[in-house]
Amino acid sequence: MMGSDYPENCLPPNQGKELFRDAASIIKTADISLGNLEGTLLLDGICTKKIAKGRTYAFRTPPDFAQNLADAGFDFMNLANNHMNDFGQEGITSTITTLTNVDLKYGGSNGTFGKFEIRGSNIAIVCFAFSPQTYTILEIEKAQQIVAEQARQSDIVIVSFHGGGEGAKYIHTSDTIEYFMDAPRGNVVKFTHAVIDSGADFVWGHGPHVPRALEIYKDRLIAYSLGNFCTWGFNIAEERGYAPVLKLVLDSLGTFKHGAIIPFIQKSYRSLEFDKDANAIRLIKKLSSDDFPNSAPEITDDGIVRPRNVITGESILNE
Repeated sequence: MMGSDYPENCLPPNQGKELFRDAASIIKTADISLGNLEGTLLLDGICTKKIAKGRTYAFRTPPDFAQNLADAGFDFMNLANNHMNDFGQEGITSTITTLTNVDLKYGGSNGTFGKFEIRGSNIAIVCFAFSPQTYTILEIEKAQQIVAEQARQSDIVIVSFHGGGEGAKYIHTSDTIEYFMDAPRGNVVKFTHAVIDSGADFVWGHGPHVPRALEIYKDRLIAYSLGNFCTWGFNIAEERGYAPVLKLVLDSLGTFKHGAIIPFIQKSYRSLEFDKDANAIRLIKKLSSDDFPNSAPEITDDGIVRPRNVITGESILNE
């Protein structure tokens, strides 16, 4: 969320061109770089929400800011989240048109998928949330059918989901349905395991606004939440300001081989900065061990992520 001019102007200087300056060299190195876009890329429009400070928010970012995403190296934007509909269909249409104009692919609105071909492999990105006009995280059997269909057509399937409660109260992940402001946000453990059972190869979560644990299930990696990354002018105190980049390597069958957590940090009204204190690594390492003691990957102090030997608990070294 690169800043919002609604309900009042809170945008970064220089049209946000410096926001991803320190992270772009990493984002650009991947075959596919994925991000979750909260809010709309729109001029004017009518907000569909009743704004209540501290509880309900709507985000509207000028369309020109989309170039910042492309220049940073992103290839794909998830739109399936609780801010996709902030300005109704006009906001969705403007966002899609704007992303297309800067050659960014997208998924999540009205059942749209991301499609890529990398090194001869067909890759599908399927997006779920708890909001209208998206595939829902709340109907797990239907989600399995959708993922299975894409798995029949693709070599690798990535599932993106926006789910779970919000804030430090929900920093731990548990196998139970979560609510926020009395609205269901899904059972993220049950959902992620189910879509992997149906053919997903990597499951990427967002929504809680804090980092959460990593888990390996059936040789597939699950990131339950990568927290906030770029949230200009918003609440980024403590864990909300931790901004990890997760880099991972899959083989041609979708099996998780190895990865890395690269820690960035957000500070009020400043661009992303590399975090020499590695707060995101330390937090994700602890949460993974606490919440999934039998299925967490090995995470080293410098952020390397590797599978563990199921029998001995020793790490498996990958090429």
